[in-house]
Amino acid sequence: MSQITEEDVVPDFEINHPEDFSQYLLSNPRDIVFFLNLLIKRRSIVTAYLDDGQKFFLTTILAIDEEAGTVLLDPPSSSEKNPQPTSAKQLTLVASQDKVKIQFHLGGPHQILYQGQTLLAAPTPSVILRLQRREFFRLEPPISHPVYCKVAALTTTEKVQVFELQLSNISGGGLSLIGPIEIVDYFPREALFKECRLDIPGEGVILVNLRVRKTIEISPQSGQHSLRIGCEYIGLPSSRLAMIERYIARIERERKARDSGLVA
Repeated sequence: MSQITEEDVVPDFEINHPEDFSQYLLSNPRDIVFFLNLLIKRRSIVTAYLDDGQKFFLTTILAIDEEAGTVLLDPPSSSEKNPQPTSAKQLTLVASQDKVKIQFHLGGPHQILYQGQTLLAAPTPSVILRLQRREFFRLEPPISHPVYCKVAALTTTEKVQVFELQLSNISGGGLSLIGPIEIVDYFPREALFKECRLDIPGEGVILVNLRVRKTIEISPQSGQHSLRIGCEYIGLPSSRLAMIERYIARIERERKARDSGLVA
């Protein structure tokens, strides 16, 4: 790994501003272990900043020792010119995962001997930040296992009508629904639908608030006109976002395994 260097400008980490980025913070231990394991499996390069961030080194997360409650890191190359990470009271780790920024703090690391290697060990983080932006990866659910969302809309007579619509795609920022063209008047731009029931295979039913951003008439090869309704999540808790992200990651892994011939 590259050596520790000094920066003239101290970085300002989003995770240090929980009041501004609370919707992107995950504190469920299951979610934290899941996303750390993704970094491990993909051998993602992680930047580890010491204390105030003026010094850093590049590393990878090699393992999680759940029994000991520690994260194991590849240490930087030893050099007299480099301050040792073990002298830091805190590390701030920054990585990118599917164009999503990952940040978390680790307590002061120490050296351990693990499977014949000298590694850095630090307590597993209690919170991680997954900063979502507009460039979300959009997943098309498998045709064999469609995903549905129930949306309650008001009719012209103020009665509630529930639509069960199939998903065209889903991401960490929103989703697209497919329905008959006749329902277009129920889904005007900027309309807000609260507590929609999103049934995610393998995760369960979660409630999401959806705001309509655009509607498009589509004409598939069958010739039957349909309506595509693009929506964004509003006020989505991080725990529910994690369920959506787990589903997306799982389906992508399954697809890649099929494409590589590892599974039928």
